[in-house]
Amino acid sequence: MAEKYDPSKPWKIDVDILRSSQYEGLSEGLLYLDEQDRLWLPVNISFDATQSTDAWRAVQTNLLLTSEDRGLTWEHTDRPWPGPDHRRTTLSDGTILEMGTSGWFRYPRSEVARLEAEGYFVWDLGPQHNYCAIIYDLFQKRSTDGGRTWEKRQIEAQLPFFAHFVARGPLRLLDDGSLVFLAYGYDRENRKPCRNEGLLSGYTWGRSSVYCVRSTDGGETWDLVQMADGRHSPADQGFTETFPIIHSDGDMFVMLRTELGTHAYSVSSSDGGRTWTQPARTPILAKHPLPTALRDGTVVCSYQRRFAQPFGVRARFTSDRGQTWSEETVLRDDIPISDGLTGPNSVEFSDGTLFTSFGAKKYDDQGREWPFVGGCHWTRSYRRPYGPLLDVPPPGEKYNSRGER
Repeated sequence: MAEKYDPSKPWKIDVDILRSSQYEGLSEGLLYLDEQDRLWLPVNISFDATQSTDAWRAVQTNLLLTSEDRGLTWEHTDRPWPGPDHRRTTLSDGTILEMGTSGWFRYPRSEVARLEAEGYFVWDLGPQHNYCAIIYDLFQKRSTDGGRTWEKRQIEAQLPFFAHFVARGPLRLLDDGSLVFLAYGYDRENRKPCRNEGLLSGYTWGRSSVYCVRSTDGGETWDLVQMADGRHSPADQGFTETFPIIHSDGDMFVMLRTELGTHAYSVSSSDGGRTWTQPARTPILAKHPLPTALRDGTVVCSYQRRFAQPFGVRARFTSDRGQTWSEETVLRDDIPISDGLTGPNSVEFSDGTLFTSFGAKKYDDQGREWPFVGGCHWTRSYRRPYGPLLDVPPPGEKYNSRGER
């Protein structure tokens, strides 16, 4: 490797991974690094921003991108996804299990009153979109013939009733044979009415807690363990999305989303999700704190800065499951738009350098917002752009002519 790319020295390389004026929205998936240091990144592309919501994307397609040169250049590939399927696992007898959710169930707006009476939180998208939506289910699929045929059943009936329930996963088989899956949600009592119609109504209205859904009998029955009570959150909405590191021995470290401009929290378990520490506040002010376990046991958490300028991408390190954190690494501080700045997630190359991908928006030459996926190749010792504090010299003489022509 060239001297300027020495992994022991602090440096960073910024790249634009994907952008086009044809796209109206981009959503990147989890970055994956294979054994050949090849990067893989799934991206969802939306072509109709006026109709796209978190409950439905009317016109969309998916791409799988790959990079052979550590993120400097990227291309679309038709090769199959080589990374893990976070929804599936294989039991010791060869049975394949898959856990997931159907996502948002969309109904005509005439169904709002009925669904609310049944106890659900109902997101009314208003007359512009002309539908309402609820999310509540958790299903399991089982295959005993290598995935040729599947048996599907809904298992949310085994759990307490939730007005709003978001199954996130991942599904993990632990060394002791137990299965764990993560989710968040709230019941009728913690539901709040949503009377403002449209996209800005806030479809997470309610105080949410996060849960570990566990099975000790190969997925036949499931129990619910509360990981963090939403009443301990600084946000009115409680704790929502979970960002976990799960080891097969049952050691679990999970970052918890709060809301824009408030501190993310963390919880951990050393017994496979049976018991959990109290939620601990971290110095990370971000909605999407994504942790990655590095080979030496250190965790790097990459996240977006959206609550105040300069908008961008940041990272911190912890070696003690979130008890202490490093100073903040400034990966990007030049993103002009707060909205759409999402999902920074990181991987570690074989030489110890890191790559972080993220979604964001910039302006085109006509001042229009333009989504793109960006990335940074960087070293663990890098902290921020070089900008020494300089003494400001006195102003120069405004007129230097002597009156001659």
